[in-house]
Amino acid sequence: MTLGQQIGKVTRWFTVTNDTKDKISLKLTFDFSTTPDSDIHSWLCSNRIIAFQRPTRSLSKEEIEELDGSTIIATDAGKKVKSREERIATYTALGLPRDLAELAVDDPGRFQELVGKVNTQE
Repeated sequence: MTLGQQIGKVTRWFTVTNDTKDKISLKLTFDFSTTPDSDIHSWLCSNRIIAFQRPTRSLSKEEIEELDGSTIIATDAGKKVKSREERIATYTALGLPRDLAELAVDDPGRFQELVGKVNTQE
């Protein structure tokens, strides 16, 4: 089953403003049932990119460049963007050694894998 088939039809109210500044409220139903997964993935990422761009406006060029290659939790995309050092500091403040805090920030998947191994050994 594709994502579009799982989503099916979604009804939403929204407002459209035309060139003459008329505001019109519409209720439309969008049918995703024939939409390829690749389109849905693209739309999801586009939305998250737009949300992510808003808080990055307050960062310096260097801080933004530090984020290159990062993994962003989709639900965090519109929240304040923390620099790599801020994220590492969050982990070290919780008592995690610096090297593990760096791993948690730089490779969250590997970090979770290691934590899972530790938890299963207890």
